[in-house]
Amino acid sequence: MTNRFSRLQLVSLAALGLAAAQANALCTFDGSAEPSLQGSFNSLLGANTLSATASCLDDGDDAAWTTVGSIGQIDIMLELAGNADTNVFGVYDLNNPNARLSIFDGAASAGDQAILRLRQTVNGWRVSVQEVGATTWAHQFISTSAFGFYLSVQGEGTFYSQTAHNADGVDHMYAYQGTGTPFLSGPLAGEFFSRQDYILAWEDLLGGGDRDYQDFVAVVQDITPVPLPTAVWLLISGLVGLAGVSRRTA
Repeated sequence: MTNRFSRLQLVSLAALGLAAAQANALCTFDGSAEPSLQGSFNSLLGANTLSATASCLDDGDDAAWTTVGSIGQIDIMLELAGNADTNVFGVYDLNNPNARLSIFDGAASAGDQAILRLRQTVNGWRVSVQEVGATTWAHQFISTSAFGFYLSVQGEGTFYSQTAHNADGVDHMYAYQGTGTPFLSGPLAGEFFSRQDYILAWEDLLGGGDRDYQDFVAVVQDITPVPLPTAVWLLISGLVGLAGVSRRTA
């Protein structure tokens, strides 16, 4: 899917720091017999375009996410883990990690796409997902206009974008902002990896495993991180409702 949806004007929310720039961290990796994440970046985007170690967001800056406008897209780029047939990737309520909505399961593979839609209803915020090619939507109500990403792994547990929720205390997801350059290979070859896009790279083994962070790699489009505490998100969600900020419908 190449068409992009209109961006929401952030109006007064920008004054609250919603669009604040994220800081870059130094991400660490261990040796692995599988292809490295840096090697995958070089293949997808060209050598020296994106640094796996120096370009990732700080851990706290990739915990909470929201759509830009009302609709985002998610594309699986790579899934190299032995657990690929059982992994489940999705979104969850930041205030209740047990309130989860699956986006891709073990039957999905590189090149599969899904549409994610976020809407405010009279009962609160509702996040909806539809895999491209499917005819139905799946829904989950969440407590704010932000959500987290999770990866559930059979025999290993469930890992969250909020590291504090991970039983092993390990950061299992590294996030990378778009470079403004085109993808040279992979499912999105020919499309631009815009500054509104992010790569999410996961380690799927308890305790950090081999720390290669290429067990499940997805690109999220028109979905952006929100480096704000949950308490501030609750305030923003209320202000959005009071101000009547409209979101475009699908």
